[in-house]
Amino acid sequence: MTIPESGGARRRYESPVREARARRTREHVVATAGRLFAERGYAGTSVRQIAAAAGVSLETVTQAGRKADLLLAAFRAGFAGDPDAVDLDALVGPAGPADLPAVVSRLAEGVRGSLPIWRAFTTAAAADPAVAAVRAELAVARRTETVARLEAAGFAASARLADAIGLLTSHEAYDHLTTVCGWPHEDYVAWTAAAIGAQLTLDWRGKPEPA
Repeated sequence: MTIPESGGARRRYESPVREARARRTREHVVATAGRLFAERGYAGTSVRQIAAAAGVSLETVTQAGRKADLLLAAFRAGFAGDPDAVDLDALVGPAGPADLPAVVSRLAEGVRGSLPIWRAFTTAAAADPAVAAVRAELAVARRTETVARLEAAGFAASARLADAIGLLTSHEAYDHLTTVCGWPHEDYVAWTAAAIGAQLTLDWRGKPEPA
């Protein structure tokens, strides 16, 4: 809707109701895309199939983003509960050293909730350069944020420390220990919290800090 202004100028009127409806529609499209990606894989899911399953037009799906964008949004929704999340704040919130077990628990829940879409993400990245680029950007962003969080919590952070923590809390580690090895979810959380705690006592070279 537009409202005429003096002198013939026109400005766009943004309706909160319309914006909320558009947001719900996009979330529905993303959720549908995520389900299809997890069930059929990225290559086996077309934009037309997403539109049909979501009960919306093809144009509505394309307005929500490219296929690779929908894959990333579906991952973010599964991991952080928000298809537009750009960091971990929506999942873990502010935290200090004493919050490590609770933070790991929340991260593990996010990993468990997004594991099917991450598998599709990984397979797609191996075959689609656009998805591979998005996945690489996601990894860099997560490393940068982990370093910032560690520094904010009072640790002498480094990229190497962030990489070690990223490995321990990765989907690959969770999938291997819980799916392949059969660890209960709670055991993974306890072990990962202890392993990260041990990493925090090392300097960037991986040597114990002096007492």
